[in-house]
Amino acid sequence: MQKKIIIIVICAILVILLSVVVIFNKDKKLENTENSNNYSVIYDKGGIIRDDMSKQNEITEVIEDTVVQGMVELNYNGYIYIFNGQHFGEYGFQMDEYTRANIENKNQECIDYYTSEKYDTSYIQEGDIIICKGDLKKYSIRENELDTKDNAIIVLKSDDYNKMKKDVLNGDSKYSSELIIGDIYPESGYIYLKYSLYDNTNSDTEYNFPFAVKAYITENTQIIGNLQNGKIVKVQYENSNVSLDELKLKSIEIIED
Repeated sequence: MQKKIIIIVICAILVILLSVVVIFNKDKKLENTENSNNYSVIYDKGGIIRDDMSKQNEITEVIEDTVVQGMVELNYNGYIYIFNGQHFGEYGFQMDEYTRANIENKNQECIDYYTSEKYDTSYIQEGDIIICKGDLKKYSIRENELDTKDNAIIVLKSDDYNKMKKDVLNGDSKYSSELIIGDIYPESGYIYLKYSLYDNTNSDTEYNFPFAVKAYITENTQIIGNLQNGKIVKVQYENSNVSLDELKLKSIEIIED
């Protein structure tokens, strides 16, 4: 009799263990199914490397044969990722003139903006500005994609771009430029200022390579007028030979429209 009871108990334990395993596997499958329906993206250094989305990648719009430009965030793992603005640490400032998109690296021909010398896509690095023509595919959730087709990519190297920025800050007249207030953060004591940078010195086409600076308002800053987003301004810096996120305003004046 005791032996029968022991056998029954053992069988009951085995049934319970088997039920737990079945339920666990069912939950795991459900979890995996749910995850496969979600948009998942793998990030590295703040940029998208690979898109793992298997669903909800419906194209909402295709703009054919359009010219876009953007700042390179990454050139890695078969994709070139361009950003539609400029980072300042974990924050940043977006600009309508730039496009956010993923570009498949098909080893397209690259042409240096200044020298017109030709390279492969290994020439493209973080911080460069690239200009390219192709079909821009816009998706409902995932990042936009640009198919460059057989078109070459124009590359404005970051060192050349930074020199152009410094020339504008120092009042070099060879570039046409306008300065507006981007965003104001009074509680933090700084504002984003957006410079346009029109250049046609290297081709018949005039390009605009806008950039932003993070400028601090100190107790010594002379403010003339009412600071508002989008207003055209004229500024003086205490020292313009510092990085673009360390500028201190000596004066800022609103230029009325």
